[in-house]
Amino acid sequence: MSTTHPHSRLTHLPLQDVDFPASFAADFISELIKATEKDAQGVDTYHSWKVCILSNRIGEMLGLDKGSLKELFFASLLHDVGGTRISGHVIESLVQIPDIYGQKNDFFIFAHPHRGETILKGFSTFRKISEIVKHHHEFFDGSGFPAGLKGASIPLLSRIIRLADTVDILMNLHKIKDSNELLLFLNLISGEEFDPSIYSVFVSLATDNKVLELIGDREKVEAEMSSLKKKMGDRYYFSSPDIVNRFFKTVAMITDNLTSPEDNHSIRVSELSVQIAYLLGVEEEEIMTIRWAAFLHDIGKLTTDRTVYSKKEKLTDEEWLSIRTHSLRSYEIINSVAGMDRIAYYILHHHENYDGTGYPEKLKLNMIPLGSRIIRVADAFDAMTTNRIYHRKRDWHIALKELKRFSGTQFDPEIVEVFINDIS
Repeated sequence: MSTTHPHSRLTHLPLQDVDFPASFAADFISELIKATEKDAQGVDTYHSWKVCILSNRIGEMLGLDKGSLKELFFASLLHDVGGTRISGHVIESLVQIPDIYGQKNDFFIFAHPHRGETILKGFSTFRKISEIVKHHHEFFDGSGFPAGLKGASIPLLSRIIRLADTVDILMNLHKIKDSNELLLFLNLISGEEFDPSIYSVFVSLATDNKVLELIGDREKVEAEMSSLKKKMGDRYYFSSPDIVNRFFKTVAMITDNLTSPEDNHSIRVSELSVQIAYLLGVEEEEIMTIRWAAFLHDIGKLTTDRTVYSKKEKLTDEEWLSIRTHSLRSYEIINSVAGMDRIAYYILHHHENYDGTGYPEKLKLNMIPLGSRIIRVADAFDAMTTNRIYHRKRDWHIALKELKRFSGTQFDPEIVEVFINDIS
């Protein structure tokens, strides 16, 4: 099976032509991170948001310039990007294992800064951020990890994040509401875990309790992050469609690794969707939108119990409902980002059936967006031709027969015909 047209042509579009505002990087990354950090009950923990807010407050008091504050904003948001796994998030492990020696002996905890660095350093505009993320668990006395750096050899922004990260972990671990109680804990490890000069700045922040009230209140965290994001408008981090494309592809890989028994499902769906769209004569800018919607179509699966997607036992009614609502959750995440409303719309309807029996809104025929109808066929074909918990992979000839059999009911007949003719 070959792609009819070179995908590289898609990355020649100027970024402004795909209508992403300057706030896009801050909006998208903050929503992505929030989605990966829900607790076992599906409630937002806001851990990285709170670390980001605290870090930036400290950075402002230290007199960091605007460029450094932006680096601190993105590094603190992304500091635990390597800490997500099928069964949960690293913050849960850090709260359960608060001592440094236990953390070093827990491979998941020990490796997560390096995993974060590995994810980010593949993007030229995120390389400085990747170094900060790598060292955010270094201790001032050299007893931290992963490299055992000491004192001023630890990047300044990593030292700031270390303190902010520990504050939120301690407040969760000990249910701290009062600054005096918090400072009693922190005083014991200043000079060991923290840079004393940075800690003294935090003490002045914490003494009036306002900053603790801020990060202890969901609505105040939301409002503060909204205000902070407005200051971080910048086209640097996603300065070209190529970087945006590769970042979305990376998000797709992370999503699939955590929720799909077959790696790279979303990437294959994206490539198939692009192929179909070209065959249908769709304009290149619209093909870019469809491609990105396909990359992100399953991102909502991150926000719930991810073990359900690899469960071999019969699913409960509640688990089935969770699976069937993933397109709505994906839509909610992506639609929260300015400039991504059309992508979100295609994602919302990628499980609608052509005859109106799909979900979430039971749209039918051409009421279903073309991008959604294309992704529906590509998604189904990939699901049939790869191993799943509920079935073994089928030969592609059989998969094409299934597409034909459900043409006009599940799938758009024109799309099925074009796809079958191309592959055949």
